[in-house]
Amino acid sequence: MIWRYAVAGLATAMAAAASVSPASAAPVDPIPGNGFFLVGPDIAPGLYQTAGSASTFGVWINDVPTLDSMCAWFAYSTPDTNKDHVVATNMSIGPMFANINAEVMAFESRNCQPWTRVP
Repeated sequence: MIWRYAVAGLATAMAAAASVSPASAAPVDPIPGNGFFLVGPDIAPGLYQTAGSASTFGVWINDVPTLDSMCAWFAYSTPDTNKDHVVATNMSIGPMFANINAEVMAFESRNCQPWTRVP
């Protein structure tokens, strides 16, 4: 008889555990310097700052840094990397800000140091 109650209790516990939805992951902060991120599930909207390029050293040609030496970011109005949907972008070797506002659905960062949210 004790065995029957134990089995019933185990079945009830398993059914309750199966009905609980998995917890969603919190948005990342700081945002890694390389990657594509969806606003909402991956990152939170807000103003972010990076210290600039993640390159160990810069390559300059005619006093201009090469693209591989620079940090670049793109903000998209759609959740994909279609360059027709870029609403803001910038590239630099030095510090930059990116405003990920309500219009932005995705953010892409290339060769940057981590992005930290500005309070």
